[in-house]
Amino acid sequence: MLRTLSCSLTLRLDRIQCNPTGAVWCDGFGSGGDVMFVLAELRDAVRLIPELFNKDYGTALTSMLNEKYAGRVVPGIGMGIQVHNITYYSDAVLHPGDGASFSTVNFNLIVFRPFPGELLRGKIKASDVEKGVQVSLGVFDNVWVPPGHLRQKATFDSVEKLWTNELTYEDDDGNGEAERNYLDHGGDVLMTVVSVEFDLTTKPPFENSTAYDPRSGPPPPVTLPMTITGSFAEDGLGPTNWWPEECDYPLSG
Repeated sequence: MLRTLSCSLTLRLDRIQCNPTGAVWCDGFGSGGDVMFVLAELRDAVRLIPELFNKDYGTALTSMLNEKYAGRVVPGIGMGIQVHNITYYSDAVLHPGDGASFSTVNFNLIVFRPFPGELLRGKIKASDVEKGVQVSLGVFDNVWVPPGHLRQKATFDSVEKLWTNELTYEDDDGNGEAERNYLDHGGDVLMTVVSVEFDLTTKPPFENSTAYDPRSGPPPPVTLPMTITGSFAEDGLGPTNWWPEECDYPLSG
């Protein structure tokens, strides 16, 4: 599938299988099975600083590309993990008054971009009565499970500032006792991906966090270019401690 973005990056998206333990920045990503990433074919103009002229040219270009894309969100594509390989680079060009060299580079970038229905593992980071539960995936935190995608009977405890759910273990005769369980911050959770949305008005790449000077007052509001919406609504999802490894009774709630 070919697309051309306003940032003059041409990409082709293909589904690939990656080993997350062998990729840079992958600590914190989790899945119920193998983690799936996207391979994006990109083209960019790379400025190579003179300090890297003594290195292999391809290695130096890869280093500059990783510095630009790894750990950052490219709107419409996903969050960069690392450069997989370079497929082409042009001869170096020097510009008057600039000691750096410039090359056009075609490369494949491994990006994290979950698909609807994909199972992800994370930790609860925050709770909000309107936005729901925020889930951290380690290196990407703009993940929300809205109230409508929590389990039935979920309510917000205004005192504890946590979402809570009433769950009932039932025996074969339909008898059971209700228990109130909190979605505690820092707890491990499983969620399915409902949607991945991008703000295509943001110029790529975009860092997952924005630095600011605390002396200037509170930080300005930040609109991240990628938002993942998840769900806890199905059995087996939500806090992992809700679901015993071996459970003889169905769990409702």
